Amino acid sequence: MVDPSMNLIIFGDGIGRVRVSEASLERLRKFLLPLELAEAELKAKPAAAVMIILRDGPRGLEVLLGERTKREGDPWSGQIGLPGGRHRDEDPTMLATAIRETKEEVGIDLEGRAEVLGHMPPRAPGNKPEILVVPYVGLATAPIEATAGPEMASVFWVPLADLLVTQGRATVSTILGDLNVPSFTFEGRLIWGFTYRILEELLVFVGLSA
Repeated sequence: MVDPSMNLIIFGDGIGRVRVSEASLERLRKFLLPLELAEAELKAKPAAAVMIILRDGPRGLEVLLGERTKREGDPWSGQIGLPGGRHRDEDPTMLATAIRETKEEVGIDLEGRAEVLGHMPPRAPGNKPEILVVPYVGLATAPIEATAGPEMASVFWVPLADLLVTQGRATVSTILGDLNVPSFTFEGRLIWGFTYRILEELLVFVGLSA
C-alpha cells in the first residue's frame, strides 16, 4: 500500500524535473507566512531580504549557500550565508529585493524557474539589530545552477539532511572576541550566526527536526 502522505509533486517534464515529497511541501507551506505580510511589517525599519532556494537532489531537499567574499567593513565577510541584501528604493517590494540580490550574488534568475512559497518571520541579525531581514523560501520548478557573483567567493548546494547530523557548537572569532556558538558544518565549512538560525528553523519546517 502506498502512503498518500509520501506522494510526489512533480514540476516540469523530462530530464531535470523536480520531485518533492507532498508531505514535506505541505508542512513547509503551513509554517510560512504569506508574501504580502512582509511589506506591512517592514515599513518602520531598515529592511533586507534573503532567499532560501530549495531544490530536490538525489538525497532530498538541498539548499543553496555561498561563502561571502572577504571584504573589509563587511560584517559577514568570509561567512557562509544565503543570497540577499538590503532593500533599495527602486525595489517595489521586499520580494523584489530578494529576487534582485539572488540574481546578482548567485547568478540565478528565479522568474519562471522557482515558486516562492512564502517567507519566515522577519528577524534581525545579531550584529545588525537595527535591520529586519525577511527570509523568503523558493522551490525550484526547473533545473537551476548557481554561479558566484562578485560578493560570493563560492556557491554550493547542501542536502538539508546532512546538516542535522553535524549540528553542534564551535568557537568563532568576532569583533567581540571569541564566541562559542551553535553551528552546522558542511565539507569543512562552518555555518553559524544568522544563517544557522534560519536553517535550524527550516529543518523543523520540512520535518527533519523536532
